[in-house]
Amino acid sequence: MRPLIGIPCHASFRAETGRPIYGNNRSYVHALEAAGGVPVLIPMLNDFTALDPLLACLDGLLLPGGVDMQPSRYGEEKHPLTEEADPQLDQFELSLTSWALKEDIPILGICRGMQVINVALGGSLYQDLSDQYPGSIRHSQRDLPRTHLSHHIIVEPGSQIESLLSTQELWVNSLHHQAVKAPGNGVHISGRAGDGVAELLEVPGHRFVIAVQGHPEEIYTTVSAFANLFSAFVRACGFPVDDEVAPASLASNHEVAVVAQEAST
Repeated sequence: MRPLIGIPCHASFRAETGRPIYGNNRSYVHALEAAGGVPVLIPMLNDFTALDPLLACLDGLLLPGGVDMQPSRYGEEKHPLTEEADPQLDQFELSLTSWALKEDIPILGICRGMQVINVALGGSLYQDLSDQYPGSIRHSQRDLPRTHLSHHIIVEPGSQIESLLSTQELWVNSLHHQAVKAPGNGVHISGRAGDGVAELLEVPGHRFVIAVQGHPEEIYTTVSAFANLFSAFVRACGFPVDDEVAPASLASNHEVAVVAQEAST
């Protein structure tokens, strides 16, 4: 049976009508589908405990990209270049992360999702790399296609993520202006860009807690290492991560009936 993997919805507005909606990018949905998972979009309910029946059915959690987090969540004042945050989203995703960590539910974090994991475990963030990280390359390349491979990262030899990606170096897309600063409790930075900025994260001691600062859901069909990552995540959601299970085929990418939107994050 395919594992059910939750993806938190973000609040937005339908372009044509301005009506408030919940949704997320289709690319997350199809990356999980192609790897053998069944994506389930999780709405932001006013009462988080009302999600208990749904959470009880989930086998994994994908934390997606999105807007900046509130700096107060990691004990800092807002930097002038920090972009508008969504306090309800912060609370929602931090609550989901805490639940998944407590229950040892596999987690894959992407972009903002990597930062959410770090903050949930007591870490902090660079609020703007261009101002707070001297010598950094241009990590925020939102003016380029989301599939553009902009820089390479070095993967730590012997790390869990190195065994999953099956490589020690790869090229990634880059759409972020923030990044992990102080790692949270138990957080291990297992991959960095050439300038030293954290690009990969893992939390040893859990069944599967892995995060990527780039957007592998946009490039897994061309960067095989990220196809390996999605397959490993889906396998971990259905089996212990060290079980020998044949990777799911990533050849198909059919449309699925989901309430999703093409968002910009």
